[in-house]
Amino acid sequence: MKKLIFLLIIPFILGGCYDYNQLDDLAIIEGIGIDYKDNEFYVTFEVVSTKKEGETSGSNNTYYINSKGNTLAYAFTAAANKMDKVPYFEHVEVIIFSKNVAKKHLDKCIDYLIRSERLRNEFYSVIAEDSAKELIMSSTKTHPIVSEYLVQLLKNNEETYNSSYYEPFTKTLNNILTDGKDALIPVFKTNDKEIELIGVGAFKDFELVHIFNNEESSIINLINNFKIESVHFKKTCDNDESIVIADYNSDINIIPNNKEILIKGTINARISEQTCNYDLKDAKTYTVLEKEFTKIIEQQIDNVIKKMQEISSNSLNIGRSYYNKYRIKDYFLWTRQNIKYDIDLKINKKGLTFEVIQ
Repeated sequence: MKKLIFLLIIPFILGGCYDYNQLDDLAIIEGIGIDYKDNEFYVTFEVVSTKKEGETSGSNNTYYINSKGNTLAYAFTAAANKMDKVPYFEHVEVIIFSKNVAKKHLDKCIDYLIRSERLRNEFYSVIAEDSAKELIMSSTKTHPIVSEYLVQLLKNNEETYNSSYYEPFTKTLNNILTDGKDALIPVFKTNDKEIELIGVGAFKDFELVHIFNNEESSIINLINNFKIESVHFKKTCDNDESIVIADYNSDINIIPNNKEILIKGTINARISEQTCNYDLKDAKTYTVLEKEFTKIIEQQIDNVIKKMQEISSNSLNIGRSYYNKYRIKDYFLWTRQNIKYDIDLKINKKGLTFEVIQ
């Protein structure tokens, strides 16, 4: 029922806009951190204000406004009362929820955020492993505006290590509010202002129930056919050496039915590293490797899906897929079912070996 109420509210607030003000009169808020302790919400605004004409040094200053309140609305108002300029929220890049907020108080935060007429819903949401305030205030010379840095880090990670998972808040909100779906939100930690992506948080309704590490997150991206460059799989050889393949083109489908879950798909991969004694000039070698790596891939996918079953999270949208297929509102039937696999792995044989001519 709560999900339905939220869905009915959304159309009325998405069109909100902020009144025009002169740039010099605005405090441009790039990011917001939200913590909760001692029965109060603590908010931190990351503010970028443009210097007035004639002032020297950099054109922008970044500073922080901290406040608290027994509701999020009061905390936001208290922060605004500390500012000598009009708070401008339309450029908010990121809202950071502490892990504590993500576990116990996200429903109150979402209720406030979707009702606010000043916040556009095109920002991203992330989770701080500890304090949201500490994360958003981790500004350094290399990342002077933390909110922008977090978004850029997610984008770069997508193109390199493929463990990031980021979507606009509207998509995250849709996943939270739709029956048979749940959200995934990236998780960061900070140590002495060094910011690190450590994985992705899986939700059940409004509650963070588990954090998957970066390796598991890359498998989640593979399963979801998220736009990624490659996922790496490693096999250790008898001589303690290893061979690594990288997926470069895949199409994975999760097919639920009344008896079991079928994971079916194709994966095209290339050998990215190998210190084993495999003869890569022999076509039979690839047949052996494809069989062995298929088992490795299936095992890693199986570990993730079984964990999703254990925490009853529909972050992979399996419950919704089952409903769309059968129109039966048993969104958690799949959590009690066995998993079968039909993965067709092909390892590219071209351009992988060369001879040194002496």
